Amino acid sequence: MNVRAAILAGALLVPGVAASAEPPLNKAGEALYERWPSIRVSSPTPSTFRHAELEKALEALAAKYPGLFETVTTATSNEGRKIRLLRAGTGPRKVLLWTQMHGDEPTGTSAILDLLSDLGVRSGEPDTKELLSSLTLYVIPMLNPDGSERFVRWNAQGIDINRDALALASPEARFLKSVRDAHEPYVGYNLHNQFNRVTAGGTGGPVSLAVLSVPFDEAFTASPGRTLTKRLAVAIQDLLAPYTKDTFARYKTDYTARAFGDSMTRWGTPTLLIEAGFLPGPGAEEQLVRLYWVARRGSLQLLARGQGRLGSVKEARYDAIPLNTEGRLYDVILRDLMVVNGRGLAPYPASIALLRGNRRVDGDGRGGAYVREVGDLAEFATPEPSPAVSGLYAAPAPGGDAEGWPAVLDGLAARGLVTEEGALRLKAEDLTKEVAAWAGKSILEPGYGGDLLLFRTTREGGLVLDAFVRKGKLETAPRR
Repeated sequence: MNVRAAILAGALLVPGVAASAEPPLNKAGEALYERWPSIRVSSPTPSTFRHAELEKALEALAAKYPGLFETVTTATSNEGRKIRLLRAGTGPRKVLLWTQMHGDEPTGTSAILDLLSDLGVRSGEPDTKELLSSLTLYVIPMLNPDGSERFVRWNAQGIDINRDALALASPEARFLKSVRDAHEPYVGYNLHNQFNRVTAGGTGGPVSLAVLSVPFDEAFTASPGRTLTKRLAVAIQDLLAPYTKDTFARYKTDYTARAFGDSMTRWGTPTLLIEAGFLPGPGAEEQLVRLYWVARRGSLQLLARGQGRLGSVKEARYDAIPLNTEGRLYDVILRDLMVVNGRGLAPYPASIALLRGNRRVDGDGRGGAYVREVGDLAEFATPEPSPAVSGLYAAPAPGGDAEGWPAVLDGLAARGLVTEEGALRLKAEDLTKEVAAWAGKSILEPGYGGDLLLFRTTREGGLVLDAFVRKGKLETAPRR
């Protein structure tokens, strides 16, 4: 057995603390989760955190905890920004962690800062001493600073660094490859964010975190390295179990030779991909960092312990982790409406699914929303609760813009079709003709990107404008 194989085997087979002496992984995860606020230095809004702020944060940590980590080497991005390789620990097993190779995927960078802070705060604790004496961590906290500056996926050349492992046309890719070759880590962490319209399997909720034991060939061949990363993935699922019920997923398994995770594994550094997903509600970015940190800190501790707990994790459980599933989520669903689409058709019952413009998914950077589907949407879900609009009549705004509604209302009033209270003296069946007149070419169908008008019926059988839908958001209509 060569030296490298012996190190890898050691992570799986070397005796350590007996599994029975350790708390269950879900309890270990809870302890880490509760610890995070006391060590956290990351920004509350990772999406606005830029390279200059990273440099200041690293300098502050280095000053506060001298000797905790060092900058081993640096590279320079296309636009002259420094890319650091940090080293922490003195252990025989080398671990490489790189993050934000896509500039608009910032969660991992924030979690890296919190990891370094934790190691500094707890430098005298047994768990930290164990980790830093067993592992040497090589960390690239922001591989694509130019992309981060613009909050886009690509580097300044327009290259997706994660698809540049073979051509090495970008300085960022060349740096990452040189780091791997120089230090030959026995395992790697490839840290990303994924878009928000995937669920955990066919019935789970929006994915909060997804993992992948990255393959090294099209046959998905088993190897000791992939056994290790599968066990890490399962261990992370257990660590986060109290917080990710029905939202933890397995990233779709494919093989792309030009991708870095696949290439790292093929070159001899088996790699675990971690993708932060989506959480609803306020503080979601912070919560994702917290989960990411628990996953990383907890799994590194397991690597440090060798057989202690990781050796008892059954890699067969990896295949039971629900897959990332696309196609079940829309951003907004307006359910159980009566639709008047502007083509002169009688009102018909349907729900309306909206997608908001999303740079990484739709490629156009739009800030608005557009109709993706009309009809029976009972089997579909949304990341956040959609507005309650059941029973209302939905129509396209005049020319697609709700700002045109007052002029239309004045015209209806001039024809005696508006009451003093602002209700329309129109029956539902009469609305069809009026909508066709004011909509023009703005037809409420898939692809429509304008505003919506929502009407409710009055006790007298007329109609009154209840709300607008602008850019996928419900706004109460002003009363006359």
